[in-house]
Amino acid sequence: MIENMFSPAHYVAQRRPLHEGSPLPGWCYTSPEWYQREVDTMFRKDWLCVGRVEQVAEPGSYYSIEVLGQPLIVVRDENNDVRVHSALCRHRGAIITEGAGKCRAFTCPYHSWTYAPSGKLIGTPGTPPPMAGVAGFKAADHGLRSIRSETWAGFLFITFNAEAPPLLDYLGDLPAYMASHRLEDMQWTHRDEYVVDCNWKVWLENAFENYHVPTIHRSHVDPKNPQNWQFEKTHGAWEAMYSKRSIVAYSGLPEIPGIDPEKANCLFHIWVQPTLQIIVTSSYMKFRQYLPEGPEKLRIYENWTFPRSTVARDDFSEIVGPAYYEKYSKIVIEDLGINPNVQKAMRTGAYVPGRLSLEEYIVHRIANHVLDRVIGPDTESSRELRDAA
Repeated sequence: MIENMFSPAHYVAQRRPLHEGSPLPGWCYTSPEWYQREVDTMFRKDWLCVGRVEQVAEPGSYYSIEVLGQPLIVVRDENNDVRVHSALCRHRGAIITEGAGKCRAFTCPYHSWTYAPSGKLIGTPGTPPPMAGVAGFKAADHGLRSIRSETWAGFLFITFNAEAPPLLDYLGDLPAYMASHRLEDMQWTHRDEYVVDCNWKVWLENAFENYHVPTIHRSHVDPKNPQNWQFEKTHGAWEAMYSKRSIVAYSGLPEIPGIDPEKANCLFHIWVQPTLQIIVTSSYMKFRQYLPEGPEKLRIYENWTFPRSTVARDDFSEIVGPAYYEKYSKIVIEDLGINPNVQKAMRTGAYVPGRLSLEEYIVHRIANHVLDRVIGPDTESSRELRDAA
């Protein structure tokens, strides 16, 4: 174990500009202490995407998701509002559901306490009534615990931080940047799930650099027509890179109605800090939810969405079916091979960070964002500590 891993003195190379900088040290990808600091300073403080509102299209529709070890229920209630509840029964904590579907009420499998989709406790059955003689017990005080949630463009976000800024303030200029793509009019159609033995940053860094593509994804690229990624200067909790060529062919489906012509021929990769990746073409959107389950385990949900007008086409199911999703998921399958390889290297203790290429701009941004949150911003005093090291 590195001594005092949270000292700025260990991160001189990472704090340098990109053309002089290095990746994070290996312990940042393996240390339980480092990971716990990320949980405390990032994941429990920021806005985290838990899906799309159209995944619960009708009152009573729901699905379960686990975030940072917390079982949650996303549900559309009887008033047509989308809510996020803790899935823990307010009696003795049993998980009331871990599935998805449609229901009129949730019933705890332990003692049958029953909750409306709104989270209200509506039943504590038994004969004689077991809660009738409990001093001061009020059903109104024992509804499912509500998790703070807000939406942008159909995305549903939660935060465990009561003092987090409003979601739109957090996102900065991202809504304006993506306005012409009309993401709020997208329809969720499909999700693939992967569990990977790697740190969340290993995968995220891989997802936001093109340097590995000619090697790992060589069968999907044309060496004579490189992608030439460009990086946006952003304001808010997001980063973006875009290319006028896609690594895989576009879908052949109609363009997003009303899309800005200057953006119609571009592929966008957007990181919404800390754990959402949005991939947008002129005709569809994918998004990946990165759900860390420890320092060396990551659950990934890769989701597909298309404009509602596209989904309504008579031939949509013929074009977009199992074979379509399988074809366009090959990139992820290839990354499933290399990222655990990198994680194994981080675990050896022998890894010494090298130098970043200029194509790894967002890798550098990810590293410095993590350092800002885990050890504190790169201030004059922290630079003095580094210089003295």
